[in-house]
Amino acid sequence: MLVPEHAVDAVLGVSHSELSEATGRRWFHKPGALPTDAILDWKGLNRALRYGNLDTGQVRLVGGRVATEELFHRSVAGGSRIYHRIAPEAVHRALDSGGTLVIDQLDLVDPWADEVARALSGVFSARVQANVYASLRGAPGFGAHRDTHDVFVVQGSGKKHWTVKPAEGTDTGGASFTMEPGDVLYLPEGTTHDVGTHARGSLHITFAIPRPNLGELLAWRTAGSGAALLRTPVDPSDPGAAAGSVTDWAGRAVEEADVRRFLEDGVGRGMAPSFTNLPFACGDGLTVGDDLPVRHGLSARRSFVSVLPDGAGDHARLLARLSANDRTPVKELLADAGVDDPVAVFRDLVRWGHVEVSET
Repeated sequence: MLVPEHAVDAVLGVSHSELSEATGRRWFHKPGALPTDAILDWKGLNRALRYGNLDTGQVRLVGGRVATEELFHRSVAGGSRIYHRIAPEAVHRALDSGGTLVIDQLDLVDPWADEVARALSGVFSARVQANVYASLRGAPGFGAHRDTHDVFVVQGSGKKHWTVKPAEGTDTGGASFTMEPGDVLYLPEGTTHDVGTHARGSLHITFAIPRPNLGELLAWRTAGSGAALLRTPVDPSDPGAAAGSVTDWAGRAVEEADVRRFLEDGVGRGMAPSFTNLPFACGDGLTVGDDLPVRHGLSARRSFVSVLPDGAGDHARLLARLSANDRTPVKELLADAGVDDPVAVFRDLVRWGHVEVSET
């Protein structure tokens, strides 16, 4: 079971009603949605470049006069292991020449991007990927185009001019506007847009959301109970029989519960990350006395995405009492949990990765 939608905190300064509008596939621009000190900025980008141990497949350049491979120093350690380190002078030359630096999967190296990606995963039941785009000149964009996924855009520094075309087949109109630091933009899959960089430079972050689709649902179902039938050899003398068998199998009703299991299975396979709770998930890190946890001053917060086993009603009730943004003292949580054996339930959530525990 998934954590109820009402238990998912607002994301990116966007309210629950606005997130509902997003899931309804309408684009919107929200100026000043986030405080500028809460967003990845140039300092954060520098930190990711310096300490992120970025893979050569994660970094690319668009435009400019520097090739992507020039961005890295290659070194060998221990006689065999190859490391790639960013070459600062090459990055400077690339941006000075009008290039745009792109880092894919920023959520793997930046805590803020990871938190946002985790949160959006909870809303959309999908593995969300964060990318950052940085430029120092009036760099050309990609031209008018459509993405094959939904996307949230956060302007981190500088300005960027966007033109969004009217959505075909809907009553949603188009617009032209300038994104400033703290602005958030949501574009559903297939929305035509064009972007231009302000001459003084720009840094923005995108969160790509590939929504689970019917093709993936069919593939998931094929890998399930119907797989044995689909492995039946085709009789070349009777192609009609093979076509009829597949048609009969494919024509079986797909229940709402099937779709829910499909989404839960996808989340459970890593569409959204879980928390690791060392040392609290093992040993005596959660030792409690008669007055509940006193050995440690512990606090907890829940994951944005949680897939719980069927019948885990107490776990869901306890999890719903936790925020994904704000920490709750474990002592207070367990004292007012409203479930039988709250310590055991809490231990389960910690081991399963649904709750992050830390010492205050």
